[in-house]
Amino acid sequence: MEMELQKSRNELLHRTNVIAKIRAGKTPTRDELKKKAAAMLGVDEKLVVVDKLSQHFGEKIATAYLKAYDNAKYMTDIELKYRLKRNGVLEEEKKKKSEESK
Repeated sequence: MEMELQKSRNELLHRTNVIAKIRAGKTPTRDELKKKAAAMLGVDEKLVVVDKLSQHFGEKIATAYLKAYDNAKYMTDIELKYRLKRNGVLEEEKKKKSEESK
């Protein structure tokens, strides 16, 4: 999977907005995309949120819009709950809270 990144910094929201063009045989999963983008950006993959992922019809190119936050507090305060759930962030928080209560 080849990936080209276009980055722009949003200081007000404490994040880096990323548009990625992906060349691959099939559309990558959100987890694969988060791991690859986090490695290229040099951030923790838990702080990367995949906002949109779309495949171009008839081509082996996909486009993704990602957000890499500075820390988890900003991410949970700003991002919509359904996006956090899709990216697996809310499930991790629920597991941690249930383990702490036991």
